[in-house]
Amino acid sequence: MARRGQKKHLKRLPAPRHWPIKRKWGKFATRVIPGPHPKEHSLTLAILLREVLGHAENLREVKAILTEGQVSVDGRIRKDPRYPIGLMDIVEIKNSEEKYRLLPQKGGGLRLVAVDDAETKYKLCRIERKQMVPGGRLQLTLHDGRNILIPKDGNPSDYKTLDTLQVSLPDQKLMATIPLENGVYAVVTRGRNIGIEGKVLEIAKRFGTHASTVTIEDPEGNRFQTALDYVFAVGKRKSKVSLHSAGGAE
Repeated sequence: MARRGQKKHLKRLPAPRHWPIKRKWGKFATRVIPGPHPKEHSLTLAILLREVLGHAENLREVKAILTEGQVSVDGRIRKDPRYPIGLMDIVEIKNSEEKYRLLPQKGGGLRLVAVDDAETKYKLCRIERKQMVPGGRLQLTLHDGRNILIPKDGNPSDYKTLDTLQVSLPDQKLMATIPLENGVYAVVTRGRNIGIEGKVLEIAKRFGTHASTVTIEDPEGNRFQTALDYVFAVGKRKSKVSLHSAGGAE
């Protein structure tokens, strides 16, 4: 009889290259369950607590921490060690009072940036798709799997694909909109220039897969060009979220 559904295990060798795990230390790794982020662009809570932060030495200790409700993601307690966390997610650890936001890392993968209490109350989400739903209201699908209805008095033309929304946590109320246009501050989330941040100088739209490009100037004055789909606006003039931890520690 054929197997039904996806595999429930993952070996360490074919695991995503950006995972900070020892490839030959063991045979298996924690597999990402279906959730808000795909496996290729996320980490599991087990990897975060064990390999990244060092709060646990094995999966048994990870499960003990999670079972106690010590870890929350975007304001909601998560207890599954395989739960995926990804771009712009807010992770809080109750006992140690640690608060982090996940951002793209140069060279690939994700990095943790320590944030204060004020920043844990909201996150930035990019609009991936939009559609009209019964009742004549516009529904926005965001990069982390959220579906949000715009206010009844809102103008659908004000929300465009690849624009960024500032969303409150955990109630998911719209706080602000950041259009992806010339002059905004943005970060590159994928591709060869992942992790680079700076001001958007030019957006060249063309037909074809990844044909549209964006020119970005970083704080040092260097210019880079990347695909439009890889750019994530984080502020109109400066970033609305901390892109670096205080004191430079990340």
